[in-house]
Amino acid sequence: MFRTRVFILTIALLLAGSLACTTAAGMFGAGSESSTAPDAEDVVAPEDVPTLAPGIEPTAAPVQRLDAPDVPTPFPITSEDDPRAILDLGDPEYFDYFGVPEKWFDYDTPGRAAYGVADGRLWGLDYTVDELYSWWSYTDKQSDLLYAEVTTPNGDCAERDAVGFVIHSSPETAAGGYALEVSCDGAWRFMKHRVGKEPQEFVEWTESDAIRTGKDAVNRLGIWDHLGQFYFFVNGVMVGESYDSPHQYPGGAYALYVKASTSSPLKAWFDDLTVWELPYGL
Repeated sequence: MFRTRVFILTIALLLAGSLACTTAAGMFGAGSESSTAPDAEDVVAPEDVPTLAPGIEPTAAPVQRLDAPDVPTPFPITSEDDPRAILDLGDPEYFDYFGVPEKWFDYDTPGRAAYGVADGRLWGLDYTVDELYSWWSYTDKQSDLLYAEVTTPNGDCAERDAVGFVIHSSPETAAGGYALEVSCDGAWRFMKHRVGKEPQEFVEWTESDAIRTGKDAVNRLGIWDHLGQFYFFVNGVMVGESYDSPHQYPGGAYALYVKASTSSPLKAWFDDLTVWELPYGL
C-alpha cells in the first residue's frame, strides 16, 4: 500500500509540469493522479457466527436501530423554483464526516501543498501563491447526477485566498473536474479543470452577500450537476448557475483544495461532505 501511494504521488508530480489543473492527492494512495480499490488485506472479514448446541432454541435478539448522523443542512427550501425542492435534504444517499482518515489521501510536498485528516476534518495547506496549479486531495466516492454540499471553515485568509469544492475528477488520474471556488473576501467562481490544459473559468469572480467573509468564517458550499446544468449554492442561497455542453466530465470523484492568492502558506478545513443523487429525468 505504501509503495502504491508513493508511485501515484510520483505520477502526480510529473504531470504537474503540464497546464492541467493537477492534484497531489488520492485515495488509498488516492493521491494525485490515481484512485485504486482497497487492497485485499484492507478488507475486513466478518466475524465467525456462533452456532447453538443441539436442543438449544434460539432467542430473539433485541431490535437495534442505527440512526444516521444529522445532516448538516439547516437551510430551508423556501421556493418551488429552487431545484433542490425535489430532494429530501434530510435523507442523503451518502455522507462523509471525515471520521475515516484513510478515505482521503494525506501528503506533504514542500513548495506545493499538504493535506491530512484530523479531529473529524480534512485540513489543507497551500504553500505558495500560484494561480495556475491547484493541488488537492480526493476520495474514492464517485457520482454522476448529483447535488453535493461541504462545509469549509476559513483559516487566516485574505482577499482572493480561496477554497475549492471539486466534482467529477477522474478516478484514474485525479485530474480534471468542475469546481466551485469561494474566496475570503466574499466572491465565488466556477472553474473547469481540464486535463493537459489550463483551467477554464466558466463564471468569473462574482461577489455575493451569501458568503461569510474573513478569517475563520465558515461557509457551506453546494453544487448541483444534472447533465451539465449547474447550480451553485452558498449557505443555502443559490448564487448562480452555468452550463457545460457537451458535458465533458459527466461523472467522477470528489476533491477539495485550498488555493493561496495572497497569503502563503494558507490553511483551511473541510467538513461534512453530503451527497444526494438526482433522477435522470427531471
